[in-house]
Amino acid sequence: MDQKFIKKTFPLGWSYLLKNKKELENREKGKMKGDNFYAYIYPKNLSEFEVQKICTPDIANSPEFTFDISSKLYHTTTVYSFVFIHTIQENQKYFLGILNSKLFWYFVKNTGNVLRGNFFRFKTEYLKPFPIKLINFHNTNEEIVYKEIISLVDQLLQLHQEKSTIKLQSSLAQIQGKIDYCERRVDELVYELYGLTEEERKVVEGV
Repeated sequence: MDQKFIKKTFPLGWSYLLKNKKELENREKGKMKGDNFYAYIYPKNLSEFEVQKICTPDIANSPEFTFDISSKLYHTTTVYSFVFIHTIQENQKYFLGILNSKLFWYFVKNTGNVLRGNFFRFKTEYLKPFPIKLINFHNTNEEIVYKEIISLVDQLLQLHQEKSTIKLQSSLAQIQGKIDYCERRVDELVYELYGLTEEERKVVEGV
């Protein structure tokens, strides 16, 4: 935003910036002196936010990955985002399904560092070791499972959006039931893709 735009659109905001001009322009040993005294120091990172991406809080007590469909979510370092390179064939919602699965949560709990209150870190270094299953699109069974996961994730995103706007307890319970079903089905499909035996599934489920 240039000065003219800020003055016209946010006059009180511009007044605040002027009151703090000295502090703003002296950031990083005077790097910001001049007409852009109020600007962001490292603008090169802003364009990387303007894409569809998977986001997660840095610290959580269960997987809370979500999908930025709007490509307009900006955040601080208390949130991490995964941006995918163009050579990745899989739909991002497929990865979202895996990252929110019980299998992935089992991995995090057994390899990450537990914090007070049974919270865990979801920063990159803790997630990298998890082996993401890439789809063999020449394998019909894998492709069927892959497409069903994407469909279920689409339903879950829609259901969570609906849930955030509903106040009636009976309607909330109904939507939560649908969410629980979709999540269980995703877990079953992830187990299938990773080739878990019945005994291994019980370990993950804590049965």
